[in-house]
Amino acid sequence: MGYKLSIQTPSAEEQLQFLHKIQRLLDEGQFTSTYKFALLIALADLSVEKSDGSGAEMVLNSREIAEKFIQLYWRQVIPFPVLKGEGGILFQNTDHQAAIINRITTDYSQTTCGLMSWMGNRAEYRKLVTDVAGTVRDMPLWRLQRIGNQIDDFLYENIGRGGEITLRSGVAYCMRQFHGQIISMVQGVWVQWIRKIRKNQKLLGQSTDLADFLFGSERNALSSYLPVLQDTQSNHCFYCKQEIKGSGEVDHFIPWSRYPVDLGHNFVLAHKSCNGSKGSVLADIPHLEHWQERNEQYGDALVDFFDDNGLVHDLPSSNAIVSWAYEQAEHAGAHLWSSRSCDLMVADHSWSQVVG
Repeated sequence: MGYKLSIQTPSAEEQLQFLHKIQRLLDEGQFTSTYKFALLIALADLSVEKSDGSGAEMVLNSREIAEKFIQLYWRQVIPFPVLKGEGGILFQNTDHQAAIINRITTDYSQTTCGLMSWMGNRAEYRKLVTDVAGTVRDMPLWRLQRIGNQIDDFLYENIGRGGEITLRSGVAYCMRQFHGQIISMVQGVWVQWIRKIRKNQKLLGQSTDLADFLFGSERNALSSYLPVLQDTQSNHCFYCKQEIKGSGEVDHFIPWSRYPVDLGHNFVLAHKSCNGSKGSVLADIPHLEHWQERNEQYGDALVDFFDDNGLVHDLPSSNAIVSWAYEQAEHAGAHLWSSRSCDLMVADHSWSQVVG
């Protein structure tokens, strides 16, 4: 116990120790529901979206965490499909259905338009966040770091009460640095845990792909974004700048496969051929500059459209995700996509001069 990360950027050895701590928490932690898995994923995502990338502490509140819980569990209240007969909602607790699942099911049953549209129903959505935040405070927030009979509060001080935590120095940095690995570790254990619950075994005996069902995040109807993108881009392709014949395609500027969250500012309009050529590769620096300029020039128009149509947006979070994605690409020596006809470029530190 007693291990803590440095106040400065954690050393390579400290980062490795952090991963070992996460693995030990998953291997030896006490679990009666999937809430602790959801909490770890929420902390990792928020470290990408809210952190400045330094080794500094970071304050998070239960409402921010609750919104991540809702995004994770929303698709999991859909009845699990079976080959014959009726499916059922998977149990997320060892003895009875998890309270958050029951609470989200109530709202899910009132909409046919998906989570993003429900988030536009502000009064109802705020109430949902309030209720889920209460469960987060009561259940996993102060129980996550228990291993056996001890508390190893390496993530945040385990004061045992309240709706706010402060991630310790270096924690958000490591969560950002190893986001992909942490998500994979947690999802793998989550899938195994769901399979072990006796009440799920009859359904899962006819299972197709449980991991895809649990974590294949809901995709928005991208056509909702077409009007504002056609207007702000004058119906020209974001990448090649040529006029689009027809409607074009809505593309995730930061590819969905790299960070599967739909936020309004991440969308651009592109030719089908440009979108297909870019695929899951990050766009080259001139495209990043264009993305930043678009958001500055048309910021008010974009926000008005998103608000009027109940589409979720958060420009600071979108900027943080962009910084994280390009930082990861630089560290990995990954390639960046320029155009259909050009070779891929190796990522360097020039992205930071654009994003700041």
